[in-house]
Amino acid sequence: MPEASVAAARPVTLPRIERRVMSRPVTDQPRPKRIRHATLVAALWLAALAVPVWAGPYGDSAHGDTVNGVARIGLASPGPYVVGNCAHCHEQHASMGGVEPTPVSGSPSPFALFSPGFDSSRRYKPYQTTDVMCFGCHAATGSQQAPGGSLLNYDYARAFAGYDTGGPSGILEAFNQNLAGSDASYHNLYDVWSYAKRFPYFKDASAPCDACHNPHRARRNREFPQNPEYTALSRPTEHESLWGDGAEERMSAYGGSYQAPLYFGSHMTYEPGGVGEIGADGSQTPNYVTYCNDCHGDRIRSTTLARDVTAIDWKTGGGDSVGSGDKHGYNGFTGSIFMKKPFDKVAVPAGGYVLSCMDCHEAHGSPNAYLVRRSVNGEALDGVFAQDPSGKSWAYLCGRCHQDDYQQGGDLNQVNRWRTVHHGGTGTIGSDVPYQTGGGGNCVNCHEWSSGPQPIGCGYCHFHGSYCDSTHPGTLPNGKTIPAPIGGVRRTF
Repeated sequence: MPEASVAAARPVTLPRIERRVMSRPVTDQPRPKRIRHATLVAALWLAALAVPVWAGPYGDSAHGDTVNGVARIGLASPGPYVVGNCAHCHEQHASMGGVEPTPVSGSPSPFALFSPGFDSSRRYKPYQTTDVMCFGCHAATGSQQAPGGSLLNYDYARAFAGYDTGGPSGILEAFNQNLAGSDASYHNLYDVWSYAKRFPYFKDASAPCDACHNPHRARRNREFPQNPEYTALSRPTEHESLWGDGAEERMSAYGGSYQAPLYFGSHMTYEPGGVGEIGADGSQTPNYVTYCNDCHGDRIRSTTLARDVTAIDWKTGGGDSVGSGDKHGYNGFTGSIFMKKPFDKVAVPAGGYVLSCMDCHEAHGSPNAYLVRRSVNGEALDGVFAQDPSGKSWAYLCGRCHQDDYQQGGDLNQVNRWRTVHHGGTGTIGSDVPYQTGGGGNCVNCHEWSSGPQPIGCGYCHFHGSYCDSTHPGTLPNGKTIPAPIGGVRRTF
């Protein structure tokens, strides 16, 4: 064995060093220096718990805000952590102030969260605060948010459209609108969780909310409804950045084809938040079409509806051909439309308007079917928008923007009657009328007869992706068959 190796292997070297260290007298000077240095480091670390020192995206976020940010009961002041500190959501050591807390799920949670991200066995509402990690705080009652155990977040109809009568007061409550009955709808979180796993950042242990929001970047938009720089959104395909905070990410990007709906109860201000004419062009509204279509551009399985949800085509033109897109999107109306304010302008954009998804829908939950808002275009709906397509409740939504026979002729008995737009009337017949009347048609071919022709349920012909031709919608449950319209085919939504 080489001499160097023999010397390195001698067992006397380590004990000699240990004896020197252990025998150092208490008056030796280097030891106090080492103690002072360690004390200084500890003091600086403790100081970091008492004052905000972080910056960047999280410091600008709603959760990281040092005044209104995350603050878990028992940990926030007078507890050990300042508002916005990471420890309100993440438990680094499973020890708080010397106390060993019992993990919520009986074992440590992924991402060091104080509870699991999602209980994937929960396939339907009602949800509990323990089903989704975010619901631990985002609830109007039973919240872990200090100081009062309540965190208020309103639906879109209230926060951005000004309808402050009724509605949920928290995110959890928005999903659980049970009092609205069977027609209440919500984004099924199991479906969101299942679909979102195709995105690289989304894991089995992620909360469904992470598909649409980045918790380390989402901002406090409900306090600044007119300013999209405070957006809470991150596109599912662009998780590490906010969506809507840049001018190119707003509805104004549609080149003048967007018109914001009226703010509730007003004829002069608009969504979001009661903006004036300048903001009504979509320059203060995130481009929800691009945002939502990251997922809804595909056919998605709905556990709640027990069927696939139609893929939304909001960006294709093509007129009335079968393969064209929806007319409420980039596709244009056929010939003429009868609209209410503010969509009744003399100079209508070529092809009509492009609507935002949030002009009609809620994001989390609604007392109406298909996440339809409680109020649209400055007015509350006249009743519950039901799943059943056979009734006239769908016109409660359509009538907020489109003119019914009352608007066309002024007869109070014609409220929520739609003969004029389908068959024409005195002075209103135009190229957009799809069916003949009088001698050219036979009412009983399509309509049931009971003291006159009875209306056909709106939902048979008008929905995302719908069109009418010789086979669609075809024969209805009552045995009546809808024939092809004038021209042979008509996009009907």
